[in-house]
Amino acid sequence: MLLAYLGICLLITVTPGLDTAVVIRGTLKGGARAGLRTAAGCALGLFVHATGVAVGLAGVLLRSAVAFEAVKLAGAAFLVYLGARTLWAVRHGRADEQDDDAPARFARFRSPFVQGLLTNLTNPKATLVFLATLPQFVPSGHPAQAVPVALGLALIAVLFSLSGLSLVAVAVGRVRHLLASPRVRRVQEAVLGGTLVGLGLRVAAE
Repeated sequence: MLLAYLGICLLITVTPGLDTAVVIRGTLKGGARAGLRTAAGCALGLFVHATGVAVGLAGVLLRSAVAFEAVKLAGAAFLVYLGARTLWAVRHGRADEQDDDAPARFARFRSPFVQGLLTNLTNPKATLVFLATLPQFVPSGHPAQAVPVALGLALIAVLFSLSGLSLVAVAVGRVRHLLASPRVRRVQEAVLGGTLVGLGLRVAAE
């Protein structure tokens, strides 16, 4: 049973998603270290979802269509925000800048870790994934073990995600220097910004 669960975790890890796009964006803007911090934020957000499922809190969210829709739209809006900021920087020839002139009260949202965290916290699909997988591997005949086992399985999934996203950050960081010319940087920032906006709109429409 554990091997089957590990296989599912691996499949989810190698499938590109919203967190992959955000990690790539963070790496291109701030290097491998920024990408790794973004990956850590994504992993923490994933663990929050998994913990919610493990203790039964996610059911409250999923039983409320209004709450589910609100979380989904918040996540979509955040992705559109990230993409729009990237496109705005390209439009104004500031693709290489780190938004240092932004108001100080928004500084926490410029943190790669926080951006990764918010991306996953506002993605209710993560809850659905754990709801679909964890119950199959939790011993139903031993209620006292259900939560500890579910949390252990959730931690495994988080470690898979963190490892996969970290590899993405390191790989993109290695080739980042090839994108050093202003023209190439503008093109890749424009493509990535458009991708994030598109992902956000798709999430909102689903």
